[in-house]
Amino acid sequence: MINKFALIPALAALAMATPAFAADPRVNIDNRSGMTVERVYMSGHGIDNWGPDLLGRNVLRPGYRINWLHPSYSAGTCRYDIKIQFLNGRTLEINDFNACATSTVTVNSWSLNIA
Repeated sequence: MINKFALIPALAALAMATPAFAADPRVNIDNRSGMTVERVYMSGHGIDNWGPDLLGRNVLRPGYRINWLHPSYSAGTCRYDIKIQFLNGRTLEINDFNACATSTVTVNSWSLNIA
């Protein structure tokens, strides 16, 4: 017979661990601009260096999306800045957004929208 009282600490530990999984700053970047995105940068908020281009040798064509988890993610780190650069050199930025509460950054021709 299973001791019901022995299960309580295990269930409590599982309940406390669940929010960590929900705080995964995995963000979809959805290009709805009609223009090709050449570069995407995402850095921790307040960091002066954008770091490497997330697309690398690729581009993000109109109608396509990427799913990104920041490589320096650690538990509790959710505040990020994002910069998008189009092929024509024009850039769009959002500073200090909560990547743990955001599922999609939509790239439009003149703005970035967070949802």
